[in-house]
Amino acid sequence: MRINFLRKDPREDSKVGVGVVIISGSCCIPGMKPFDEQAQRIVQQAITETGVEAVVKVMPATTAMAGGAPKVVMAKLIGEFQAGKLGVPAILVNGKPVSYGVPRLEEMNNALIEASTTSQPEEENSNE
Repeated sequence: MRINFLRKDPREDSKVGVGVVIISGSCCIPGMKPFDEQAQRIVQQAITETGVEAVVKVMPATTAMAGGAPKVVMAKLIGEFQAGKLGVPAILVNGKPVSYGVPRLEEMNNALIEASTTSQPEEENSNE
């Protein structure tokens, strides 16, 4: 099992079928750091429990806003913010939103298992 929070070599992506992106809010709101850390722990625990090989990337919300995340995800985050809620950390598995806010372990386990049994991951920076 491989857990990698900082991806250095893009060629490594081709070896791992599941990509997890955690969109972090602590870049803009330092008080969000405990939530980001909790999300990272849950993601790591889910990877350990399921045995799914995954590469985990933490993406600052500012990067996500600048086109680093799919438009549908950003629309949801903006909608949450306008409703007075914070949808970060947001968790994407193979480009598919799994959680807006700290994920539940069960939903992470299910998302990882589902992603490991499906085809190629969606582009992380797809703006569709």
